[in-house]
Amino acid sequence: MPVSVTVIGGKCQGNNHNIGQQFIVEGTTPGGMCLGAWNSIAPYVTTLLYGGSFPWEKEQGYTVIHCPDPKGITLELKRI
Repeated sequence: MPVSVTVIGGKCQGNNHNIGQQFIVEGTTPGGMCLGAWNSIAPYVTTLLYGGSFPWEKEQGYTVIHCPDPKGITLELKRI
């Protein structure tokens, strides 16, 4: 099942990402995503790709992750 990754807040310090930007992940790293953002979400994307969910989230197949940069972007991950 693919995973949608959407920038929902913050400001990318490298000017690589904008709010509303979306990526669809189906098994490989999405083109255009910076390595910092990808490295922060890769374990969560893998979990969602294989049907897992997170007990701290109210919704199955969903989570929100912040880029490691304290002033960086916030990413919403959803299994689609």
